[in-house]
Amino acid sequence: MKTPASQTVTKLTLWPSPSPPPTAAPGPEGGGSDIGGGSSSSSSNAVDLDPGRTLQRIVNFDLKEEGNHVLGVTVSYYEATETSGRTRTFRKLYQFVCKPSLIVRTKVSPLPPSSTSSSSSSSQRPPSHGGPAVDEEKEALAPADADEKGLPGGGSRGKRRRWALEAQLENCSEDTTELERVVLDLEAGLSSRDCNWGASGSPKPVLHPGEVEQVCFVIEELEGGSVEEQDGKIIFGILSIAWRSEMGQKGFLATNKLGTRHIR
Repeated sequence: MKTPASQTVTKLTLWPSPSPPPTAAPGPEGGGSDIGGGSSSSSSNAVDLDPGRTLQRIVNFDLKEEGNHVLGVTVSYYEATETSGRTRTFRKLYQFVCKPSLIVRTKVSPLPPSSTSSSSSSSQRPPSHGGPAVDEEKEALAPADADEKGLPGGGSRGKRRRWALEAQLENCSEDTTELERVVLDLEAGLSSRDCNWGASGSPKPVLHPGEVEQVCFVIEELEGGSVEEQDGKIIFGILSIAWRSEMGQKGFLATNKLGTRHIR
């Protein structure tokens, strides 16, 4: 198999593998009688075919790239006769185009930070001369500002940043598709809450050609956890999507690492 991005050819395994030669039952005069129309020869990959018989093998390969794919099949054989013992070989090439089945569009929105121990400690603190309303406003704004800017002391105030990750899944194929699962594989230091059909117990969405399904995850940093950042961007993780076509064919897609800009 030759894929668009690969510079080398991937060797595939045929399935099922050739079966071992059948056991011969003794004949009336002590000879052996063959069972079936074909048998395996001494070579593990060679098969003897009787006249008029066929041989079928199946190749499995996970399509992960878009574009042209080329499947090359090479067959070597020889006629088991007294006059023809020379091995002959022919090769067939099958070219096909792999098209995407889903289009994924993502959007990240910041949410108000969640309170932890700071809410309980602030309720026991006596109000100052500024009045309770002023103190509550300062209490709500100061930790959030410290968290968003990455200032020291943001985590000590008990505020954890949160985001809403939304994704639109559009069926761009010509077949009806049933979404099997949508999973967010998070990086260390983060947790998520699934807001989709799996959490609510709803039926799996069925998308006709051109239809769109929207999914959402609420992401929150763990208390005391360290969130990974790359080039000023907070990395969330990878969104994995699995579906099944109307003919039962399975499909799988994984996005690149998703994230959002960290404003300091």
